[in-house]
Amino acid sequence: MSQLRALTRQKVAGRMPLTPYSPRLWWPSLLLVVGLLPACTYDNAEDLLSKNPPAPACDTVAVTFSASVAPLLQQRCVSCHNTTLRSGDVSLSTYTQVQRVATDGRLVGVITHAPGYPAMPVGGTKLSDCEIARIRYWVRQGAPNN
Repeated sequence: MSQLRALTRQKVAGRMPLTPYSPRLWWPSLLLVVGLLPACTYDNAEDLLSKNPPAPACDTVAVTFSASVAPLLQQRCVSCHNTTLRSGDVSLSTYTQVQRVATDGRLVGVITHAPGYPAMPVGGTKLSDCEIARIRYWVRQGAPNN
């Protein structure tokens, strides 16, 4: 009963007792939580990912002839540089033929559009920077048949 009288005296004196449910204790926390909620929401995936998502990294470490170089050459080059057509007297149908133009510098020269080399592919778009980086890496490793 004496505790009840003490609380009553504090209320009468204009002081609210501080209890866990007292508005003086929980409302600043509520404002903080409510104020932070909009910072954690997104209207759509575009906001989440931004308008320019990061480009995927170009893997030049795991480059092999069979998995990286040969499929690229097959897709972009062999239609003109094969054993039947041999455009520019170059065939890229076999590893030996590719190795020959890789080790003498012609392969990297033509795909990078270096001065003194014809720009390849003729009439097509230049290989991407990643594709060129993969071929360069393979050539720098000695153009292995892997």
